[in-house]
Amino acid sequence: MAVPIAVWIFVILYYSVNLPWYDDFDPFSDFLHKWITEPDFATRLKLLFQPNNEHRMVIGKLVTLLYYWVTGHLNFTLLHIAGSSFMLGTLYLFWRAFKSSGLSWWYFLPVPFLMFQLQFHLAFLWAICALQHPPVVFFASLSMFLLAKNRFLPGMLAAIFATFAMSSGIFVWPAGVVVLVLASRYKQVAVWCVVAVVAVGLYFYGMSAQGNESSVDFFLKNPHLSVLGFFAFLGGLFDFFPEKAIFTRSVLPVLMGFLVMIWVTIWLLRRIFPWLKTTFSWPKNLPVWANQNPDNAKILQTFLVGIVTFLLVDGLVIGLLRPRFGFFVMIVSNYKIYPALFLTVAYLAFISTAVKVNVRETGFKIAVAAGVMIWAISMYSYLPVISERNKYYTVNGYNQEFNGYGLGHVPYSKSAMYVDSMMKDMVKRGVYEYPASGRLIARQAEMVSGDISKMSGIQIEDRGLAIYVNDTENRISYARNSGEYVFVRNRARLYLFKMEQHKYSGRNIFMQYDKGADVLIPNTSLLPDTYEIGIVHVNGDKTGGGVLRKITIP
Repeated sequence: MAVPIAVWIFVILYYSVNLPWYDDFDPFSDFLHKWITEPDFATRLKLLFQPNNEHRMVIGKLVTLLYYWVTGHLNFTLLHIAGSSFMLGTLYLFWRAFKSSGLSWWYFLPVPFLMFQLQFHLAFLWAICALQHPPVVFFASLSMFLLAKNRFLPGMLAAIFATFAMSSGIFVWPAGVVVLVLASRYKQVAVWCVVAVVAVGLYFYGMSAQGNESSVDFFLKNPHLSVLGFFAFLGGLFDFFPEKAIFTRSVLPVLMGFLVMIWVTIWLLRRIFPWLKTTFSWPKNLPVWANQNPDNAKILQTFLVGIVTFLLVDGLVIGLLRPRFGFFVMIVSNYKIYPALFLTVAYLAFISTAVKVNVRETGFKIAVAAGVMIWAISMYSYLPVISERNKYYTVNGYNQEFNGYGLGHVPYSKSAMYVDSMMKDMVKRGVYEYPASGRLIARQAEMVSGDISKMSGIQIEDRGLAIYVNDTENRISYARNSGEYVFVRNRARLYLFKMEQHKYSGRNIFMQYDKGADVLIPNTSLLPDTYEIGIVHVNGDKTGGGVLRKITIP
């Protein structure tokens, strides 16, 4: 059980980069900068609850403030770790609920392989996602666990925390209604609904629609995309080909999401209508292990009903609102945390309601094989994607530090200039420090000399509005301090650009990248001047490469 968790932790620590990216600026860098420079407490409190796009990230901002109060710094790697810690908390809650069932601990084996996937790497290596999705999942799980143990007030408090982690947190309220109604706790249902209306109302107070009203029109014109998107969302853990075309990627998630949903529907119906007689009925025919303490055995079932209700409502809303952005959004990396939970719930629901020992043992073996297979394939398919993203962040962090852009904004735009000014002030105040890895690559690029334009495999084209550089011989490396970059330099300035590894298009559908790398450098990303353009190969302390030619940007 420790293997997938240990690998997951290693990947976070090894590939995390202490840099904000695009949406990170608003809830972290800019928020903290305004908090520091704003003396009025009421204004500070308003900043804490201020929306960030279509979310209120109160939990994420509180984590940022807590780290700042303790250390006086802003560190995005620590934000990645903090967000990931919520996932460990979720595992603990699932373990506590599972333990109450009385089943042997051995049956928990597939759960860590399903939950600690590299597929949702954006949910632990991108700060805004790390402090949105894992906290929501944790507090929603905590709320359902407490309600299952008949601890109503703490469960309601956890639901409020889930609500103010991000928008998906509001789906904890319908999940709680289902749990309380099934337990016939109707007075608590009434209180729960009143608090839900207040919490959700406060959450959306002052928010704009963010264009979501157009999603209804899109749904009416393309209802099939929402239906397919719902199943793709639930089966997203079967997205084994992250760099392939969306059709190739989405077929298996849609199919598996549909198949697993068949079992989950049957199980839910038998929980809601216990008079349905079946081999897997609950609680008509309790398994032998559950007869010893049926009240404790029901905790797991109630917990799972709450979690799956939360996931299904989330999937329905995302299926309605998101397809207008493109079907790929249904299986985007940061959403994969939800299908991981969905498969976990489906497995635990089966294993805890199977009356016949041979059926339970067979289900366990299938789950172990499936969990390990999904985990292993995801390692193979997603580790190179994570490695490439690490290097892309690193060189863009250098450009942000020395050239005023790079971390997600259009070069030399008003937003880029604002971010540059704000980050420079954070550095000046000693609150933030750019990582040294980008500066190390820059120093190695400065030492490169010699003409390599005539070497085999190296191509450079002036395409009018952009410069295209291609190296047909480059091979991908998983080491974070090894990569190939294009530099553009003169005496006053140095720019760095990550060479993007060529996508693989052969017969091996699991392989993501092929030999060779290229990059297209828009002229608008360079200030007008005459430069040398070249390639630098970085491999630890070793440096190779050379100058391709001189270019003039008018």
